[in-house]
Amino acid sequence: MRGLARRMTPPVGAAFTSHLLYILGLMRIVGEVEGAAAVDLGGTGKIHRSGQARADDTIAYFQHWVRHGAASPQAAASIDRVQGMHVHYARVYPFSHETYVHGIALFTLLFDEILTLAGINAFTDREKAAQVQHWRAIGARMNIRDVPTTWTGMQQALRDYEQSPQWYRPTPAGRRSAEALIHQFNHRWLPRPLHRLGRAVLLSLHHDHVLAAIGQDPPPAYLVRLTRRALRIAYAAQIRLATR
Repeated sequence: MRGLARRMTPPVGAAFTSHLLYILGLMRIVGEVEGAAAVDLGGTGKIHRSGQARADDTIAYFQHWVRHGAASPQAAASIDRVQGMHVHYARVYPFSHETYVHGIALFTLLFDEILTLAGINAFTDREKAAQVQHWRAIGARMNIRDVPTTWTGMQQALRDYEQSPQWYRPTPAGRRSAEALIHQFNHRWLPRPLHRLGRAVLLSLHHDHVLAAIGQDPPPAYLVRLTRRALRIAYAAQIRLATR
């Protein structure tokens, strides 16, 4: 996983890339009925009160797990802290087993889900297997059972969950949380005159069913095409730099 992370992380703009992935991943999470409720906390969640700190904390956890390996003692202690937070909030906002599995499947596939929208086939079978193994180890540490064992299985679990209105549909909490994430991204990286463009870029990197679940209209088609083409160009440049 460390080698894969190095290949996917640009030498310039690593902080931007990490934050973009965090925003896109959590936007997809808040399409969950249960995930949105737990993140939003009735409009009082950390995503609203201190969104940048929440982002930095989450990114640091993920990077720690990649750096040390998900099965390492260092990562185990870190995963236990995250699980402790889940247990704390689950007293009021419980997560079903299906939602936990969806989270593991999503983070296994997140890079690929974004890149595929731009027509990029990024990963070898070996790299896919490494991502499955990494996130299965995290799931096991969190006592999440019945996590798929293959890339195809993860894809199926993601599709099944997001096609079910029981689990994945528009909610006020999801819309509020998505708006908070868009605002956070724009505030961190873009001057105010470009905030509408920032919104369009973020929304262009989601599937239509995700936009529907988080209460967002698709951007104009030409902006979607431009955003995804820009991602293809940026990815190609990064691969050239990584292989020198």
